[in-house]
Amino acid sequence: MKLKCASHSHTPKIGETDEQHKLRRAYHLFDRQKITQEQVLEAQQETIRESVEEQQKAGVDIVTDGQIRWNDPLSHLMKGLEGVEIGGLLRFFDTNFYFRQPKIVGPILRKSSLLKDEVLFLKKIAKGETKAVLTGPYTLALLSRIETSAYTSIEDVAQVLTEILAEEVKELAEARVSHIQIEEPGYGLVQPHWGWAERSMETLAKNKGKAKLWLTTYFGECIPFYSKLQTLSADVLGLDVTYSSKLLAHIQKEGTDKELALGLLDGRNTKLEDPKEVAKALHSLDQVLKNGVCYVTTSCGLEYLPRDKAFKKLRLLEDIKREYQRGA
Repeated sequence: MKLKCASHSHTPKIGETDEQHKLRRAYHLFDRQKITQEQVLEAQQETIRESVEEQQKAGVDIVTDGQIRWNDPLSHLMKGLEGVEIGGLLRFFDTNFYFRQPKIVGPILRKSSLLKDEVLFLKKIAKGETKAVLTGPYTLALLSRIETSAYTSIEDVAQVLTEILAEEVKELAEARVSHIQIEEPGYGLVQPHWGWAERSMETLAKNKGKAKLWLTTYFGECIPFYSKLQTLSADVLGLDVTYSSKLLAHIQKEGTDKELALGLLDGRNTKLEDPKEVAKALHSLDQVLKNGVCYVTTSCGLEYLPRDKAFKKLRLLEDIKREYQRGA
């Protein structure tokens, strides 16, 4: 099989040096009305450039913009929709990070593009393959609070969000991003009705154009619904290997009809894995993926780590790829 190194999603916004605190300073000065929104955007773009450069320096084949403009996985998308208000802070799964919970207060409508400008900037500065990331409709709905009679269930909200995100997928594909990742960590928290999930992913996939559509789960055990994921309309399944010591053996046994993106490195732990051991584990899937592509990545985004440690994790991806090729 052919290996490619891929960034998962987000990267740290600040670092250890004074220069790497520019974005935090910009937000602080903006809150005090000392600088303009345009100056904040400049600080964001500088930080995005640094993130992309670090990813490429580490040897990553598929880069993201680090989701530098995102405050959290939910509010960045939901704040741009009518019928939604952004509420208080809640813990994001079992991490030490928090998100502002969206409140559904009326019919949800898309006012304008949510990510097109961000992806166009990524395309402008990046070399090679690029990936855009969207929190999936089910996870957005599951972690939101419904405060309107317009919707009676999580799946009602998720269905409306599916239609909105399908428009986003279409715009991202037209911007010629190489990969579009739909993140559904919510699948491992409360499994969806799988018939609905099939229809939802079909709707998104219709608009993907030439881009590869990823469906990614993390922060949970996916073996119980691995076979269900295989039925969904995605080109690539992104799986968190760090949550299950038995996942690779399960894949070897069950096989796959899709390309896989394996989160082999723990994105929440500064400990550096042994690339030889990871490469050895990958060889167990040689027969399963012999004619396809396997993407090696981290278990989740890297904003949970210090910036220097996040860079070392990215460097490990290339080390794994090199060790795998030596043993081929």
